[in-house]
Amino acid sequence: MTGIRAWTTLLLVSALFFTVTATTFSSLGLALPAMVAELHWSWSAAGAGFSLLAVLCGITATIPALMIRRFGVRATFLAGGAVMALAFLLLARTHGLTLYFAGASLAGFGFTLLATVPGTYLLTRLFARPAFAFGLYFTIGGLGGVAGPPLYALIAGPGAGWRAFWIACAVLNVAVALAASFFCDTRTDVSRQGEADPAIATGGWSAKTAMRTYAFAFLAAAYAAFLICDITVNAASVAHLTQKGVDAELAGWLISAWALLNAGARLAGGLLNAWIGARTLLAAALALLGVGMAALALGHGVVLLGLYALAIGVGS
Repeated sequence: MTGIRAWTTLLLVSALFFTVTATTFSSLGLALPAMVAELHWSWSAAGAGFSLLAVLCGITATIPALMIRRFGVRATFLAGGAVMALAFLLLARTHGLTLYFAGASLAGFGFTLLATVPGTYLLTRLFARPAFAFGLYFTIGGLGGVAGPPLYALIAGPGAGWRAFWIACAVLNVAVALAASFFCDTRTDVSRQGEADPAIATGGWSAKTAMRTYAFAFLAAAYAAFLICDITVNAASVAHLTQKGVDAELAGWLISAWALLNAGARLAGGLLNAWIGARTLLAAALALLGVGMAALALGHGVVLLGLYALAIGVGS
């Protein structure tokens, strides 16, 4: 029975990660051209909203950890669903930059409340060796990036009905957050039995001690570098490529292509980590991100566009 609850929880938190990825980072960059055209914004102003989405996603990262400790995971999911609903309602009602900035900021905060922190917290408690569960979780979450462009095309349609799209995003996030809050197993904790992976040593480490090490500083820097690449591609790649003469529809589908590669690589990373050290995988990933961003910067020709999608997808 415990195994069934663990896998049910994995599927629910993965569905939540999928949903928030599809409706935030993956979709905002696609909705922006229509919003810019209708509301007569500059691209610098539109890009600032995407930056706020990313910044709030980063600076609020400790809040779900504190909420889980004080109120529990269920309350955190419910709060995240409410924040996401408000964020998308503000985006749907946007006529000026104030509501747009507020909506984008709240979407970043809601992403933090619903995605990686509560998800990895639950999986660590439910699986004695969670590497594969993490790989599957991040794979399904990554597939949200694949779903974002067709989801926007399906709802907004050729008439660029971006307001209806944001309303649909609000409903979708609330529905999945409610399901996760009611049906996830928040009681089981197999981590109390001790770390099952012999390669991981936990004795003698406190969080404060670990965060003072050079290894932690390097990991934080590496993650920041990944986010800079990931957010830049989501926010600016469509506009950048269209300015270089690439068809807008192709530029949008390239986001889906690299997101699909990203999802597969996440699962592969969870499996490869059994044979290849995390340090080696991380170095290779950062190198691929550099190659992908260089190919995107040049941004013309089938070979370079394919290299951009492949390197960013696998590297991320």
